[in-house]
Amino acid sequence: MKIGTRVSPDWLDRPDDLKFLKQIGVDCVDITLDMCPGYNETGGRTNREGLQMIADKLDAAGLEVERANCLSSSMQGIYLGTGESEREIDHLVNNVTLCGEVGFPVVGVQCFSASQFPGLDKQETHSFVEGRGGYRHLRVDVEKSQGHAAPEGAPTAQEIWERTLAIYRAVVPAAESAGTSVAMHGNDPPVPKYFGVPQILYDFDTFERLLTEVPSDHSGMTFCVGTRYESGQDVFEGIRRFGKKIFHVHFRNVQGRIPDQGWYAEGIPDEGDLNMFEVARALKEVGYEGALDYDHIMHLVNDEGGRSYIAYCVGHTRGILQALDALG
Repeated sequence: MKIGTRVSPDWLDRPDDLKFLKQIGVDCVDITLDMCPGYNETGGRTNREGLQMIADKLDAAGLEVERANCLSSSMQGIYLGTGESEREIDHLVNNVTLCGEVGFPVVGVQCFSASQFPGLDKQETHSFVEGRGGYRHLRVDVEKSQGHAAPEGAPTAQEIWERTLAIYRAVVPAAESAGTSVAMHGNDPPVPKYFGVPQILYDFDTFERLLTEVPSDHSGMTFCVGTRYESGQDVFEGIRRFGKKIFHVHFRNVQGRIPDQGWYAEGIPDEGDLNMFEVARALKEVGYEGALDYDHIMHLVNDEGGRSYIAYCVGHTRGILQALDALG
């Protein structure tokens, strides 16, 4: 397994920060495709030259792209059923094809999230609380979002399924031809409805349905450890169940489970409910060889750029991997 991290577009203009990632032990990065010049201006379409530029700048720092993510905003027309659907699907096929051609092994395709629906306000459920020593981290009181009627114009669950499958029927063959793979991240919060808006990828059975409806060795999942735990399901059973279908891992720890407490809180990796060593061992047992990405950044004192937190997470993960190697 490798250690990965997400980087935003501005990292490409900060070569010393890219060197910093390599120095502390990061092996690969998770990018968003708006790094590619012209992506935003064209409504979400990449070009070969821009993707190659990204690869070259990261290679100069000793890093490689492990997953390239299409933005939710560039898929909103598809999920909401607007006149942009055909154009956005064409952009996705182009992006998947070009990512394969430049050697990016995984392309992240985002599921429909209720937060994409115009006007939805998460302030009622989202707040920041303090952890040990006063560091700040996110708490989501999901129970406050339940019991709401669907807002006018919201898509139905059936419509979201149909539109998601339309995406997959287009992009999965492109991934097969280009030699890359598609990974889907589930809903966060992982609930069937959020403020009355349906969500369709909230548990293992719904992931199973997606991967069965459009079967392919090039179609799998981003296994978000935190999301799967907060959903109330068994993280370890999920790792065993999906095995080779796990293409990317968000190695994130949380406190609280939605079915039991009605809330969850993201935390520093060793302060959550899970033992992350046991999670890594389960991944090793199913043959996972991809990246462990610590995912969201916590707010530590005097750490505006997140360097201290990044170094902490990388060291924590490196220690876990070394311990696994020592055990054989």
